[in-house]
Order: sequence, then structure tokens, then C-alpha cells
Amino acid sequence: MHNRLVPADQTASKRLLDQHQVEIDALGGNLLQAPIDLSRPNLKILDSATADGHWLQELRTQCTPQKNNKYVGIDLNPKFLPLSYPLDFEFYTHNIGEPWPENELSTFDLVHQRLSLPGAAPYPLSQAVRNLFQLVKPGGWIQLIEAEQIAPDSGPVFLEFLDLVKGVFNTTGAGWEYAKNLRGWLEAEEAVDIEEISVDMCLGATNKDKDLIEKGASSTAGAMQGLVMHARAMHFETNLTEEQLDTLSDRLYTELVERGAHYPLRAVWGRKKAENEA
Repeated sequence: MHNRLVPADQTASKRLLDQHQVEIDALGGNLLQAPIDLSRPNLKILDSATADGHWLQELRTQCTPQKNNKYVGIDLNPKFLPLSYPLDFEFYTHNIGEPWPENELSTFDLVHQRLSLPGAAPYPLSQAVRNLFQLVKPGGWIQLIEAEQIAPDSGPVFLEFLDLVKGVFNTTGAGWEYAKNLRGWLEAEEAVDIEEISVDMCLGATNKDKDLIEKGASSTAGAMQGLVMHARAMHFETNLTEEQLDTLSDRLYTELVERGAHYPLRAVWGRKKAENEA
């Protein structure tokens, strides 16, 4: 055990941390929009699709120490999960489209997930949201954050990336307009106190924070190799040539550094009714 998380893949962890910092900047510097009291003891918090757990680790610093909290992270890919971690953390693998373990249902004060919902396909994304909401204890909160898959005032290479993303999601059955359905899916589960915001994630040169220009450009371009590999394995039709696919990462990095892009995020949060609440 370590006092801090020890990532399994240092390179991937660096890219994900850079991406995380750009996302949190877009959200006003806030890890949470849901108004949960982090000073309370005995909190149980889930970060779904956690990767190396950096969101959980950062949130832990905002909670009152020595309060018997439990921080749980899950991911479909075991290669992302930390090699070692503090005693108050737990990590395991899970597919968000499938039912969760019975002993986890209605036990979490907070369930958080971001930029991962399409990974539930071919399961319906509404089912994945239902599964997540079943984890929330009465009176607890859920927060979901997803990209809207639009790119206003962005360059041609970023639009190539977006077309590829849409093609992948349409082929898997997730579709690409899922972010606008998040609120409705929570309403269908009878969540209350639902709030929703859309924020502009500024990538590369569009970001006013000079430290985040390189982080946004490199973390986004760095994800292209995996995306292109995934797209090719699916054999769906794309307007991009083989050369465009081969050079997408380098061309996207250059465009983001020189021009930047706008990639809106939608955040939705809601509460499960307390047991004594009508």
C-alpha cells in the first residue's frame, strides 16, 4: 500500500492527467457541481471509468481527513487501474452496461462518471445510467459529464477527429448525441434537484491559461492513435483517406497549438430522493 496512487502506465497517466486539468478548467476549477457536503464522515464515493484514479485522488484532498471515507474506482480496462493505493481506496473492473454487484446498490453518497458513457454500447446508454443511479443511496447524488460532440469555431482537422468519433459511436450503437439525453435519463429514474450546464472546453490555443495550451493539445492528439486503431478495427466507412488517418495525430496537434478548438461539455447532476421524501 502507498499513501498515493501508483499508476500502472506512466505515459497514459500523464496524458489523462493533462486532459483532466483541461476539463476541470472548463468546469470553473470544480471537481464537483453536485452540492454534496464533503466534510461529512463515512462518505462512500464512486468514480466510474476511473482510469488511474486521479479524479478520486484529487477529490480526497477536498474531503475532511480521518473521517472513515471510502473511495471506489472502477474501469473496464484493468491495465489503467493503479498498481498500489491507500487503504481507503478500492479499485476493480466492471462494464458499466452490466448490473453492478448487489452489495454496492444504494450504498454510495456520490456517483461520478465523465467522458465514458458511449463505452457502455452495445448496451443502451439509458441502461448504463440506470445502473449507475441504482448505486446511489437515498439522499445521495450522481454527476455525469459528457462531450456534446460538436466543435463550434474549430478547425478542419478537429472536425476530422469529430467525424471519426461520431462514426465510431454510431457504429457501436451509442449514437453521438447522447449528452443531450442525460437529464431525461435521470428524470426517468425519478431523480430530483436535477441541474444541467454546458461549458466550453477550450483546447490548445483557445485556452487563456498558457500552461493548459500544450496540455490540451498533446492530450487530445495523443488519444488519436487509439481512436484510429479502434476505427480501423470496426471497418466502418469514413470520408478520411488512409493518409489522413495515419497523420491525424500530428496534424491535430499542430492545429490545436496554432489555432485551438472548442469542445463543449455537458454536466448533469441530480439527487435520489431520501427514504422519507414523497
